[in-house]
Amino acid sequence: MTIQNTLTKIFPVGLLVWFCWSLPVNAEADQPEFPIQEITVPTSKESKQHHLAKTDGGRLILSWVESDGQNSTVRFVIREGQGWSPVRTVTSVDGKLGDPPVVFGLDDGSLAAAWMPYVKGGKSKYVADILLARSQDGGLTWSKAFKPYGESARVYDAQMSLTALPNARIALVWTDMRETGDPRKDDRYQLMATVLAKGQQSAGTELRLDDDICSCCRASTTAEGESLLTVYRDHSQGEIRDTGAVRWDTDGKVQALSAPGDGWRIEGCPSNGPAVDMSASSVALAWFSAADDKGRFKVAFSTDGGKSFTKPFEVDDDARGYVNVALLSTNAALVSWRKRVGPEDELRIAKVTTDGISRQTAIYQGDFPGWPSKYPDMVVLDHQAFVAWTDPIKKKVRLVAVTLD
Repeated sequence: MTIQNTLTKIFPVGLLVWFCWSLPVNAEADQPEFPIQEITVPTSKESKQHHLAKTDGGRLILSWVESDGQNSTVRFVIREGQGWSPVRTVTSVDGKLGDPPVVFGLDDGSLAAAWMPYVKGGKSKYVADILLARSQDGGLTWSKAFKPYGESARVYDAQMSLTALPNARIALVWTDMRETGDPRKDDRYQLMATVLAKGQQSAGTELRLDDDICSCCRASTTAEGESLLTVYRDHSQGEIRDTGAVRWDTDGKVQALSAPGDGWRIEGCPSNGPAVDMSASSVALAWFSAADDKGRFKVAFSTDGGKSFTKPFEVDDDARGYVNVALLSTNAALVSWRKRVGPEDELRIAKVTTDGISRQTAIYQGDFPGWPSKYPDMVVLDHQAFVAWTDPIKKKVRLVAVTLD
């Protein structure tokens, strides 16, 4: 028996509408729970490939893709009070897109957007381009799109990681396969990066962060001033695929860090990357591992910029992964992940500290799509968190607000 069928026997219809709107998406969760509220996403068609970001002024940006079977259109809205801005369009391209497009704010008040169309007629079906554009009027119009890397790049469609830098600059990290299939090379995937100046409409100077990484797993990049931190799934001898981490800066200095390892040996890429957030005083690292053939979700903190980490603690010992993390304070963070629940998955959030889990709540239980919409997304703004996912049954992007107080 559904919740709604039960309630109709008890409440008048008008009261029922208000009551159901006030219910969390999934009320079954461990105590104490976070209050959650579903927010209607203003899509007129089927939607997918969600992404959350924020403006420089701290307003939520939600972007997604609408497809008619031939074209993919990137749209977004900005949260305004309890409502949304008008839906705005970034671009429409022929065919599918790779990793979900992103729209995010820069510190001069402008917006940046990036999307990943596939290269037509390429030697590999996984080769894509990353196109980037800026808007000075809140997304009403966009600059001419450009490739932010050189002609030798062969972008793998699995991931692109972007973050805003001071003075309206942009950092981009991508997976590159320019050396795969070359008998003179090690036939491995590289993690590449570049920094683009304000208004730059051409390729930036490329920087190699790691020359041997796991191909399909998503990377996560965060910045504090001129210093950046990128985490990803590394690849090392013996098919070990543990979390990799690298500090780098806008001057091109790269420093590999020792992230906590699990010794996960797996022949193929698990397509399940880590997440990171950083402040001036702390780093929070979240990742999935199945080193013992059981899905585990772990978190560790650092107070020295990632040079060393606390002993990892386990958030979930039956996890599917696809994690997110956002710092709340020096030793506390909010995390989201997909937990295994029978044949379905459960989208959960939890507050974690160096002492473990202090609070958690289930948001949604059901099916999730495959790549590129399989990762839930999460952003923390003041005393609220927003979590987005794509519902394959309803064929639309869904969003909840989580009260953190």
